Amino acid sequence: QGFDGLFAWPVEGKIVRAFGPLANGARNDGINIAAAEGTPIYAAADGIVAYVGTDVAIYGGLVLLRHGDGWLTAYGHAGRLQVVRGQAVRKGQLIGYIAQAGLADQDQLHFEIRRGRTPVDPRAHLPKRG
Repeated sequence: QGFDGLFAWPVEGKIVRAFGPLANGARNDGINIAAAEGTPIYAAADGIVAYVGTDVAIYGGLVLLRHGDGWLTAYGHAGRLQVVRGQAVRKGQLIGYIAQAGLADQDQLHFEIRRGRTPVDPRAHLPKRG
């Protein structure tokens, strides 16, 4: 089935780190959204859980969802994960909670959207806010 490329916000909050090059020369392949520890994280679109775990230390708990047509979303700094690998999820379904995890300097969600292997700016694919 095809995917329309339209995503929902995975969490409410202010963007504290934008997509793209950072001042220190590094790159942010997603956006970081400030949200208190324990805040629910929701699937941004229907998909299948491709990965769930804590093997990538920088992100702490991480969930990857595949959405078809090469689209993938990543949710980092997650805890109390509510999904398992191979599970089908619906847009808006609870997948975990914000955790104080990884190398984050404040409680936040690291959120990426990829088309194939290429990270794209999530703001271009999310509903406009405020």
